Parts: sequence; C-alpha cells; structure tokens
Amino acid sequence: MDDGARWALGLSGGADSTALLHKLLEHGVRPIALHLNHGFADENGDEAEAFCRELCAGLGVSIRVGRAPGDARPAGGSKEARARGWRMAFFAAEMRAVGTTGLFLAHQADDRAENLVLRLARGCGAEGLTSFGVAGRLPGASDLRVWRPLLDETHAAQVAWLRARGLPWVEDVSNADLTIPRNAIRRVLVPLLPHFVSGANVSADLLAEESACLARLAEAAVLSRSRDVLRLRPGVDPVLARRAIRAWLAPIALTRRQVEALLALPEGTRTQVGGATLVRRLAAAAWRRE
Repeated sequence: MDDGARWALGLSGGADSTALLHKLLEHGVRPIALHLNHGFADENGDEAEAFCRELCAGLGVSIRVGRAPGDARPAGGSKEARARGWRMAFFAAEMRAVGTTGLFLAHQADDRAENLVLRLARGCGAEGLTSFGVAGRLPGASDLRVWRPLLDETHAAQVAWLRARGLPWVEDVSNADLTIPRNAIRRVLVPLLPHFVSGANVSADLLAEESACLARLAEAAVLSRSRDVLRLRPGVDPVLARRAIRAWLAPIALTRRQVEALLALPEGTRTQVGGATLVRRLAAAAWRRE
C-alpha cells in the first residue's frame, strides 16, 4: 500500500466496514467514507445510511452518500448482483470526483470462502475459482486500486473487536434471509464444518498460484496474437489453448461450451460468440476475429 495515497473506504455500516474504519483511524489513516443506500424495500438501508452519517460526523470523517437507481431485479440476475454493480459504479464515480485512486474494502476471510463456494457451484475451473486477494483493482475500473486488509480475519473477529470496545454497528436485516446463497452458506454450511473458512481460504490461495502458473504456460503457447488473429503452437494442450483463447477474446465472458466450439471448428468455418463477434478457424491452431 502506498502510504502517500489518499484513500476512500466502502462503508456499509455493518460490523466489518465499521471495524475497519475504526482500525484505520487508530493507525493514523483517515479515509473518505463512501456509502451507497441500495433503496431496497426489504432492507434497512435508511437506518444504515443514518448510522454511517452519524458515525462519520462523530469521528470527523468525510462521507459521501449515494442512492441506487431503484428496487427492481434485473431480468436473469439477482438483486445481490445488481446491488454489487451499483456499488462498484458508485465507488468509481466518487473516487474520481474526489481525486483518489485507492479504496479500502472490508472483505474478510468468510467472504472469500463464501465466494469460492458460489463460484464452484457455477462450474468454474481454477481460473474462475480464483478469488479476490488483499490488493487488486476495482471491478470495471482498472485504474482504481482496492486494498482488503481484513482478509486474514473473520467476521466473528470484527464483531468481537467492536463489542470489546463498546462500538455500535448496524446489522443488515437481509442477512437472515436464507434464500440468499451467501447467507445459507454462512448460517448452515459453516456451523456444520468448523474448519470450512480456513480450509477454503487455503484452497483459494493454492488456486490463485496454480491459475497464475497456467496463465504463464498459456502465454508461452502463443506464437502470435493481435486483436484480430490468434496463432498457437501446434499440438498445444487443450487446457492451455482454452486459456489462450479466453485471454485473446477478453473481455467477452466466454462459456466453456463456446470455447470448446472454437476448438472444434473445422478450418474455414466460423461461429458467433459474445453477441455480434464472429470467429473463423484459419488453421489447426489459428483463429481470426471478424
């Protein structure tokens, strides 16, 4: 972390982000708090917003508050996914408005373990299972940095830390909703498997290392690459070929079926991926985007 940078903090009012704010202040870091009220009718967003405003006023911390566009669920998506998209867009806009490029987020070990299970349920391989780390980039805004200093700690540790100091926080009422997959993992799976969080975090670290290794091998399998043409070394392993193709066509989120279709294309034929993108097979290990 660059100590000379001006930092922002994603503040929800929950135990994790509230504890992180207090801990940062104890270490002489005074971030700008960013709070987004999702405006969902089945959540206590107004209570959380009021708490964050009062908390920051009492601590002498600057806060910028926004409100999400609405309560409707997107077609084919979840309320949680839409809320996350709103937050990322809000954070990016506010950070640029105040001229900072660094954001503290209060993700902790439980979040990382839950993320691994959710991705596993979607059928991801090592690349897709690679979870977030301590340092990274804000999704959708590669010029903005993210720092997660609580990843080696648990949610229970944040709650205990706040209670020991008599510090309040707001409990999101939606946390009790077991129809939300993360809540089901937290309230049903974790009590059955006491070592789940620590084990899942070890797995996440190993997967990140192995995925990075495969990425290097896939890059070495590329003979040439431009925006329009990809050529791989003859006889390249299909695992590495799939990775090279996904990297070439990024940011299109190719499914496994689409990648396999590209590998199986007869020479001279083409198929459509990612909406309007057409890809033609040129030779045994070469493709062109049209």
